[in-house]
Amino acid sequence: MRRFITRSMIAVMLFAAACNWGTRPETLAPANGPQGVRIAVRVRDESADHLGELYAVDSIGVIFRENALIRVSWARLAAMDVKGMGPSYDIGLDEAVTPAKRAKIAPLSRFPQGLDAALLRSVLSALNQPALEEVR
Repeated sequence: MRRFITRSMIAVMLFAAACNWGTRPETLAPANGPQGVRIAVRVRDESADHLGELYAVDSIGVIFRENALIRVSWARLAAMDVKGMGPSYDIGLDEAVTPAKRAKIAPLSRFPQGLDAALLRSVLSALNQPALEEVR
């Protein structure tokens, strides 16, 4: 009986410790406000990474804000690091991004529902930006 109690207590302690492992809502940007996570984007044929806030993910590419609102098409995106979320959210060098991967990353953006034409116009107007910068 004593051995059973000891094993049960160990199991309970391990379970309690596991509940405190990983990303917590208080440290995840999208859980604390309207902002998206921070990302580093590597674009093919460019020597420096782009750093900014993830605004949206769609079938065309990723939209983020660096100094301006920029969309990088999937064809030009070489890699992407999503700060603080672990490797399963990152896009590896020359990884083929599947619809499932896009769906996994989208909820981390400022606009997880995407930016339709009307919302994009509104966002660009608020940023005093005449058009979305495209990297194709």
